[in-house]
Amino acid sequence: MSEQVTVRVLPACNICTDGTPAAYDAKTAWGPWANLCELHWRMFTDQRLGTGYGQRLILEGSDD
Repeated sequence: MSEQVTVRVLPACNICTDGTPAAYDAKTAWGPWANLCELHWRMFTDQRLGTGYGQRLILEGSDD
């Protein structure tokens, strides 16, 4: 599995309550997977990407 995936629309962070766009789809420290913004990815994961850890979400058509 790749460390990143291209998406048409960025989902909202599952932890933020203000609709902040997610930057990652990753496994949290508690086990369940979640869409996470940069801040929550750093707070609630071991910050690894790839199979079994997560993927960075890249918006289709962006230069990232």
